[in-house]
Amino acid sequence: MIRDIDNNERQLLASHLRASGRDPSSFSVALQPDGLVRVSGPRGTAFYPRAQWFDRFTRHLDKAFFDPAVPAPSGPRLERKGPAMLQAA
Repeated sequence: MIRDIDNNERQLLASHLRASGRDPSSFSVALQPDGLVRVSGPRGTAFYPRAQWFDRFTRHLDKAFFDPAVPAPSGPRLERKGPAMLQAA
């Protein structure tokens, strides 16, 4: 028997997200008809086996898989001096 995501799991998820500095309202979790747990975040969606979904999700969260992409810095870029330029100075 596959059971749905219960309130305790949802609270654990929200607590873990807050503790990691993320906004729980930017994530959603649902049990799929095929028995997989779908977790969606700011940067994507992942599917996990029901029995291990939370452990696998937290590993992916720790690796920043769900974090939004960081834009490239804007403004002037610093030029690196090569070894020949450093010796001449």
